[in-house]
Amino acid sequence: MGKFRLTIKTNFGEISVEGDSPTDLRNTLLSMGISEESINNVLEIVKQKLETRILPSPVSVAPSKPEQAGVIEYTSDGTPHIAVSTDDLSAKEVIGLLLYAKGPNPTSMNELTKLVRDNWKGIEITTVSANLSQMKAYVIKEGTRGSYSYKLSGSGKNWVENELLPKLKMKTKMT
Repeated sequence: MGKFRLTIKTNFGEISVEGDSPTDLRNTLLSMGISEESINNVLEIVKQKLETRILPSPVSVAPSKPEQAGVIEYTSDGTPHIAVSTDDLSAKEVIGLLLYAKGPNPTSMNELTKLVRDNWKGIEITTVSANLSQMKAYVIKEGTRGSYSYKLSGSGKNWVENELLPKLKMKTKMT
């Protein structure tokens, strides 16, 4: 089994502790003078974070758009899930896929950020916003200040359908 690592971000930097088992982690923290109560609090926070990050399992709901088959699936509640590896995808590509999957309905910034976190990386809303700004040719922003929503423009749909989806389908055929 691999090593276990706990990294805690503080206002003065990061602290990382490694061990061969969770017990080793606990013993290392105790040897550093951290109280049992503090360790339990940290472990409870980690447990809560892990539980909230678990996605419902994708179900084999046929995509509404046949061109996205094998790339985007939907959970039982209709939430899009990128079914291919996202390791090599950029934020722009993940956002494009998710907006495409949600289309033609617009998506709020909060919902889009949650979808990106659940499908890719735990990024902040500011990162999603910055990427949307760089995607102006592909994204339509609707609404008023403080309550904008986003959807793909015609050129954004073309980009996803003609470049991104074929590239991802080709990659899945190669594996």
